[in-house]
Formats: sequence, structure tokens, C-alpha cells
Amino acid sequence: MLIDGIQHTPYIPTPSAPPAPVEPGTPDYYQQRYDDFVARNPGVQPPDYYLDYGQKYADRFSSLDGRDLSDEGLAWRDRTLLALQQAIEDKRINDPEGFAELEHDPEAFRRFAFETHPAAYVDSGLYDLPVQDLLVIAGTPDINDVLSQEGIDQSLITVGELDPGDVPDILLSTGEQYVRDNGVLAFTPFGPSLEFGTQAQRLWERATEQSWMPPGVEWVVAPLPTLDNALPDIDLPGPLPDDVPLVPFL
Repeated sequence: MLIDGIQHTPYIPTPSAPPAPVEPGTPDYYQQRYDDFVARNPGVQPPDYYLDYGQKYADRFSSLDGRDLSDEGLAWRDRTLLALQQAIEDKRINDPEGFAELEHDPEAFRRFAFETHPAAYVDSGLYDLPVQDLLVIAGTPDINDVLSQEGIDQSLITVGELDPGDVPDILLSTGEQYVRDNGVLAFTPFGPSLEFGTQAQRLWERATEQSWMPPGVEWVVAPLPTLDNALPDIDLPGPLPDDVPLVPFL
């Protein structure tokens, strides 16, 4: 239209580019989703779930190894990470515009993401794992996240998915992990004590990762006694005389 002889073209907002695909199952998946949002929406705050929850726990769980989880537990971790990321990608694929709109509401995005957690945990075989793994998994997230409303909700839903038929599998895998942890000593009176020490060490290491620990405090994780270091070294004055009888079992 013309205004005082000047042609004026009405402003039409240009929609931002659609969310880009990100390959699920990658260690930096959430960082890539964060970067994609920033590139499409300069100056807009991305969903805090991407870095404050998703990437944080992808990194933390990825740092666990065979000392922390059984082989089955490590496989569960990898399947769960893929399932959680795939749920986000499925949302983007099925409704790109709706996904982009959801990203602009951090609280709604967080609720959506947390709602996908229980199914990812259970369907990936959570209740096939030994109790030792379940305790480490439960102790890995920060207590502040566990006690958030979303954390409580997802925990209740996850526990509600436990079927009585899962209990024998958990008990069997717990016994198998007990034997793996302690070898032949599992069948001696020392077995339970050694298992308690091993599990206490695992949980203590998880506790020292908690972000609510006082800032600037460096925790020193001392190794718990094992069969190799539980007994003190004894320095003998010299070789024993031939006529000194030895204790048969030493």
C-alpha cells in the first residue's frame, strides 16, 4: 500500500528453521540439541533439561564402568540412554512444529521428557538387574533431582511397573553378582562382609559425585580393605631356624 507516496510492505515474521535431526545414542546428544536450539533461536533460553539433566546424567552414567555396574547393568545403561534420546527424536519427527513450540516452554519440555523416563528404564530391562546395580543406579542422580516433583513422579511410576514375576529374576541376578564380586570367598563366612564393603565403596563413590556437596570440598575416597590389603605386613628378623615348626595352613 502507499502512504504519502511511499510504498510500504507489511512485515511478515519469518519462521525459524525446523529442529534439526540429531542421531540418538551419541554421548553429546543433549549438547547437540541445545546447540541446535540456540542456532535457531538467538537470544532465547533453551530448555534447561538439555544440559542440566540430560547431558549431565549422560556424562555421569557414561563414567560408570565394570567396578560400578555388572555387565548387564552397563548394557542396560546403554539401552536406556538410547531409548531416552529416541523418545525425544520421535517427538521431533512426528510433530516438528509442536516440538519447536514445546522447546520454548522449559517447564513443559521437562515434564514431557520426564514422562518418557519410566518406560525407557523398565523396557530396557531395569528389573532384570541385581540389587547391587539397582542401588548404584538409584544413587547416581543428585538428591535434589530425585526429590523434585518430576523425580518423585517418575520414581513412583517406575516402582509401580515392578511385577511380582520380576522378583525371582532380581534375586537370581543378585546372587550371581554376589559370586562375581567375591569369587570362592562368596561361599565362606567372609563373603557377606566383603560384599558389604564392595557395595559400600560403590555407593560412597556415587555420593561424592552429588552436586549438593559443599563447593570447593575435595573428597578423598580411601579404598576399603580387600583380601590383599586387609592383613598388615609383618617384617621377620630373618629366616626361621629349621627346627621351628610352621603352622600348616599358612
